[in-house]
Amino acid sequence: MFLRGLYKTMTVAIISRTDLARNTREIVEQVRRGQTVLLQSYGEDQIVLLDVLDYRLLKALGAYGLREMGEVEPDSIGDVVRSYLSQEISLSKAAEMLNTSRYDLLERFERLGVPLRFGAQTVDEARVEVDAAQDAGTHRA
Repeated sequence: MFLRGLYKTMTVAIISRTDLARNTREIVEQVRRGQTVLLQSYGEDQIVLLDVLDYRLLKALGAYGLREMGEVEPDSIGDVVRSYLSQEISLSKAAEMLNTSRYDLLERFERLGVPLRFGAQTVDEARVEVDAAQDAGTHRA
């Protein structure tokens, strides 16, 4: 199962409570840029700080992995991740549905160890990818 290697690609910065108190703004910015931070106190792990979309993606991945063990609360990010992992939608379509760029989602999935699929599997999927790329270009202008 893909969840076994989930954390292999995540890099974690370890800080103390004092570091957090002294450098809160800088640490928050690092987390927002994708750095996962583990706060320790006296050598004991206390909390983990990670970007909110990374958190939601991890939560959705966990729900996907547990889907056969019982009912899971539906949520939009979970539905998108499930659709992507079930090969119902492309990475570009998943990014569009999550209101982020394909490249941002690709980077997040790589960081979180999510299996990646490249290239359209069908003509319809290729059209969706082209449309998503064109939409992304018009939103930046």
